[in-house]
Order: sequence, then C-alpha cells, then structure tokens
Amino acid sequence: VVLPLCDVNGVPCVLFEKRSRHLRAHPDEVCLPGGMVSVGDDKSIVSTCLREMGEEIGGLDMANVVVLGVLRCNWGEVHHLVGVAVTPVVCYIGEISDLSLTPNPDEVAEVFTVPLSSILNRERWVHREGYAPIFTGGPHLVWGLTGYIVERFLKDVMAGYNVELPPDDLTVDGQE
Repeated sequence: VVLPLCDVNGVPCVLFEKRSRHLRAHPDEVCLPGGMVSVGDDKSIVSTCLREMGEEIGGLDMANVVVLGVLRCNWGEVHHLVGVAVTPVVCYIGEISDLSLTPNPDEVAEVFTVPLSSILNRERWVHREGYAPIFTGGPHLVWGLTGYIVERFLKDVMAGYNVELPPDDLTVDGQE
C-alpha cells in the first residue's frame, strides 16, 4: 500500500480512499491505495504500489511522485489484521489542490484528505488492547490495517521531529 502524503493549498495532508460499496472484500471502508503484485508487470513492491495508486486514482501526476521510503511493520501484527504481507510505501504526491482527482469507480467510491495536524492530534485516536488503533478526526473513521499503518508512520517517522500543531480551527476543504 501507499501512504500518500500531499499538500492541499499548502497544508500537509494524507490522501485516503473509501472503497466502493460493491467490492467483495472490505466494502465501503477507508483504505490507502495499493493492491496485489502483478508478477509479469511489477519489478518491485514500490512499482506495484505506484501502479495500483495510478489505477485507483485518476488525475495524479504520477511522473512527479517521490518515494520517501518503506515503513517497517510488525508482521505478526499485520497478519493478525489482514492475513497477508503488506509493505507500506511512503510517497509525496505534491500539491493536489489544482488537480482533478477521479476515483476509479470499480474500486474506489471517493478520495479525501486529512490534514497531518489532525492525524498528529493524539486526542483523535482511540486505542483498545488487541485491536488496531482508530482515527476519529476525519470525515470517515480510519481503522484496521489503515489505522495501523498511519500510526506506524506517526511512531516511526513523525515522532523523530518536533512538530508544532496549528490552532484547532485549521481546516482543509471544510475538514478539520
């Protein structure tokens, strides 16, 4: 999967998808772009992630996507959540406020962003023993594998930086 970092009118955000309601697996759930390796086409996990993101979200400037790195996951925790190996690739997809993003309706019902400042706000997270963390600060709940990956990003990457959160009234496209 891809953890796509972006800017919306200069505000750092994470881009999420909401899966199509008619999908067999995990319908109508929030997720990150990604999918299965295509053995004949994909030369690496990174190429799989980028191909899948481009297929799922039209209008992205894929030529300018910057791969920032790969998150390490506890495979036992990931297997407990989904039963398959998942490799999260962190990318920066640039400023998207001027792009017309079009979700592939076969897979994606909508795309939306959440400001990184909201994701960094610990009061917007719910933790329960034995379950993946749940983020409550966006237009949709982020939970399961997606919640796990976003929290891994916070713990493994963002925790190394001193980040000042803006006032609570900062919004992007009407979202806090």
